[in-house]
Formats: sequence, C-alpha cells, structure tokens
Amino acid sequence: MDAGRPGVPDADALGWSRRRFLAGAGLVAGAVVAGHTLSVWGRPVEGAAPTIAPARRSSSRIVVIAELAGGNDALDTVIPFADPRYRSLRPTLAPTSPLPLDETSALHPRLVRLAERYRSGQVAIVEGVGVPDNDLSHFASLATWWSGRPGDPGATGWLGRHLDRTVGFDDPLAGVVIGPGPSPALTGAASFTTSIADARGLTPRGPAWLAADAALLDAWADMGRARGSRRHLEDEVRRSVAATDEARTELARALGGGTGDAEAADPTGPGEGTATAAFAVAARLVTGPRPPQVVYLTDLGDFDTHEGQAGRRAALMGDLDAGIDAFLRAVEAAGRADDVIVVTVSEFGRRAQENGNGTDHGNAGTHFVVGAPVAGGRYGRPTSLGTLDARGNLPVAVDYRDLYATVLGWLDADPEAILGPGFTPQDVFTT
Repeated sequence: MDAGRPGVPDADALGWSRRRFLAGAGLVAGAVVAGHTLSVWGRPVEGAAPTIAPARRSSSRIVVIAELAGGNDALDTVIPFADPRYRSLRPTLAPTSPLPLDETSALHPRLVRLAERYRSGQVAIVEGVGVPDNDLSHFASLATWWSGRPGDPGATGWLGRHLDRTVGFDDPLAGVVIGPGPSPALTGAASFTTSIADARGLTPRGPAWLAADAALLDAWADMGRARGSRRHLEDEVRRSVAATDEARTELARALGGGTGDAEAADPTGPGEGTATAAFAVAARLVTGPRPPQVVYLTDLGDFDTHEGQAGRRAALMGDLDAGIDAFLRAVEAAGRADDVIVVTVSEFGRRAQENGNGTDHGNAGTHFVVGAPVAGGRYGRPTSLGTLDARGNLPVAVDYRDLYATVLGWLDADPEAILGPGFTPQDVFTT
C-alpha cells in the first residue's frame, strides 16, 4: 500500500511531515532537474571536516543495488519444487509452472528474462544470505543491512564509508539514490550522496508496515544531530549547495534536460514505486557521460507479503524482472556491459510455512548478482527444507557482509577496511 492511496494515511497523518523528515536526514541542498527533485545530502559532523584522504576513483566499474524492502521471499524466488515438503508448507501459495533451473529448483514463473540470463551464464544466485541472530524486526534489520555493522550501526552506511575512502566530498555523483529520499546505506562521514525523486519530492511514502511506527526516522537520527560549531555547519551547507549546483548540470544531461533548467521537460521518473521505472532512470545515468559508481534503488514495491501474497508476488517479480532486463539491455547497447552489475538486497526472507494467504517474517534470503561480468550459477547453500530452525525459518549460511564484500571487491575496494575482518567475497565473477 502507498500513502495517498485509498485506505492509507498520508505523510502528515503518519507524523512524517516534510520538515520532520528533513530534520532527521542531515544537511541537504535541492534543485529541480528535468522534472525530478534532485538533492545532495551530507551528514553533519563534529568539529572540522573529517581527515579521511580519499583515493581517487581508479575503476570504471559500477554497481546498481536494488533494495527489496519488506523481506523478499526466498522460497518464492528460487523454488525447491522437487522437495515434497515444499507443497506441504505452501499448499496454496506454491506457484504453478515455475521456471526450472535444474532437476530440483526453479525460479518464480514471472522471472522469465532473469531465467534466460541465468541460462546464458549472467546470473549468480546466492542462497542462504542473512544477518546472524536476526530479531526479524524490519527496522533493526534494515539498520543492520544499511550500516554493515550488526548490533552497533553507528552513523555511517557501508557504501557511505566506501565513498568516503574513494571520492570524499569531491564527487556528489559518485553515489546516487533513486527513490523518495536518501538511503542510510550511502551515508558517509566525508562524502555527499545525491538522491533523485519524481514529482512526489522528498515526502516519504512507505509500505503499510511503517504506518504506526516512527522507527524509520530513528534510522536517520545520527545523520541529523547538530554537531560542531555553527560556522562549520554553515560551511557544510555551502559545500552541499555547491555540490548540488554541480550535480544538477551533469544529471540534467543524463536525464535529458539539457543544461539543467528547472523547466526542462521530462515526464519520466521513479514512478509509483516500480522497479521498471527506477531502473529506467538508472540506465540513463549509467550510460551517460559521467556515470555514478554506486546507484541505489529504493521504493521498488512492498515485499512484506503477510497477505495476498500470490497476486502481489507475481506483480513484484514481473516488475523486477522487466526492470533488470531493460536496464541491462540499455547498458549493453551503450557498450558498458562489462562494467556494470546489479545486486539485490533485502532485510530478511519469509517463513517457510504459509499463514493461509501470505508468509510471516523469515530469516535467510536469496539474492541475485546479475550482469555480463558474472560467472552464472548457484552460490552459498542450496535451500534445504529439512534444516529449518526452531521458528520454521531457513537458517543463515552466508553472512550478508560476505555479499557486501563481493560488491566491494567488484569496486576494487578493500572489504576489511569497510566491514571489518573475516568476510569472504563470493567467487561470482569471470575475472
């Protein structure tokens, strides 16, 4: 469900006024570019600017992260159709006519193009991914995924720390969020992140499970605390304004708005929470003259399928499938295929046993790494319905930070410097 639609409270009714949201989201300067709201975000820091000395970006590689917020159902994404326990656990939700991967497993029937890419060797399926000792709360789990630091999220995100080390404040287009606002995953101590929204602007619009909880705002609390002197904060605001002015011109070219005039016509945008539209904007950025290093897609639909799962999942999977495929075809046509990968993330999976017409919060999830540089196949631990935990959930076999280490390795970054020691990249690339 979306705010502004029948039966769903609007932002003000949820206590999410624009002012309150921005107050929790850190320093921001904004502009309108080609029909989109463009903002450059930075976290207020204590005292003088951080002394991190970023290395210059030395790679042309790009990652697009697709956040499937709400908890993507692993057992409805990669289906263990040959296991008789599956239909016992999912008597009404088991999809008909899934798309076989091998003799035992299949993809959801709406992932048609992804199945074709899997057969051509461009899709790595990483199974059993999750957070150790996850409490299965949306908010705690999202904070953990955003930060890359279970139990002690701190004030920066895992990708924000990467941008701190690689571009710093020098390149506000190195990290771009496509969605209604910033993502804490890209919050850095010494870098800016640009966010692009459509006409909805920056008033947050969330799924039903956010309706009665202020915890989303708490996730940004550390970003918005006023630290340091007033002079220092004013300097940071000026820097953010300058970064926005620079970014709006570059983004206007990429988005088809010419010189960045506020009146430039471009009716397309992330749309009403669809992967297809968000990936379309990502394609225009990635194939443009100054592509970001990281593109982070949010607001791709509500994956918290407690009820009405069969129909909702079909729509979500079909939208994701179409969005990824159209994006990759655009990248291929532009001659950038060898530089770009798409990676999915989600805060947890779903319970193996259906609840009647939906599924409750689960544990381990299944994620995709997609693109021409990928060595296709299955990684992690294949789903086994004989090893469910005490709550009836799939156990975690791959720490989510191993998936992050895979992404950081692709970006020629040192995973240990960002995540800490002990995380092993999945060997999913051809070179």
